Amino acid sequence: MDRLRILLVDDEQDIVDTVKYSLEMRGFAVDVAYDGATALTKARTGRYAVMILDVMLPAKNGYEVSRVLKDEMARGEIPAFKILLITARKLDNAMREEFVSTWSKADACLYKPFDLEGLIDKLTGLLEPVAR
Repeated sequence: MDRLRILLVDDEQDIVDTVKYSLEMRGFAVDVAYDGATALTKARTGRYAVMILDVMLPAKNGYEVSRVLKDEMARGEIPAFKILLITARKLDNAMREEFVSTWSKADACLYKPFDLEGLIDKLTGLLEPVAR
């Protein structure tokens, strides 16, 4: 069976190294991007089960990347996959946070700092329908 592919997008090298290693040890194939523009290119050309996407990125932020990709998926331009946003940026109120989350069309969100087990739990929840 082919390993599920994940696109990990973050501009912090330490986070990329740690998360990539942890996911590979769990049997995932992991590609990496360090900015929003590269993330868009890779997401459009690869076949991923999930994109783990930081919000604060150079070139294009994670909210924008998520919305663009989800719109392209809805139009059938690219194969569908799940998007897990990760961010250190908590918004100032719940209504605004809900709006931004809805606007981005991401499937789930995880706040930094996160522990690897929390990330794996979120990822597993997103992948359950894929694994069946």
